[in-house]
Amino acid sequence: MNLLNNGNISTLLVGGLFAVVLLTISFVRNLEAKRLRIRLGEGNIILSAYNVHYYGVESIPGVPFNSMGALGLSSEGLYYVSRYTKKEIFVSGKQMTSISATDDFKGKNMYGNIVAINFVNEKGEKDRVGLRIPYPEKWSKAINGLFFS
Repeated sequence: MNLLNNGNISTLLVGGLFAVVLLTISFVRNLEAKRLRIRLGEGNIILSAYNVHYYGVESIPGVPFNSMGALGLSSEGLYYVSRYTKKEIFVSGKQMTSISATDDFKGKNMYGNIVAINFVNEKGEKDRVGLRIPYPEKWSKAINGLFFS
């Protein structure tokens, strides 16, 4: 019985490639989770999401950029960390003023609703951060329950 005939080689190659993809996804997810735990504390994370698109802060000039990473919610606030770059933002719960859904950010159409978190920045000015989060209703409910009730 020869396992390395033409039919089996292609099956083994596809299976091996699939395993590599799964291991890579798992490695990246664990790295993002570790970054969230370091910043927010091991037992302080109430809600977390991965594959979050971060479009920036409205007070920073320029067009919205698209960065992917992880988002964590704790009783202290909301923390985003980028997957590959050094972009990160922490919005304290005390700074937040409201949360809403919008299809417009920095004057650009976002082609679907994103979550906009309104807050008061360090300069004391009103500001807004734009995020595309999986299951935004769950996030909205959690943020409203933590900071606006």
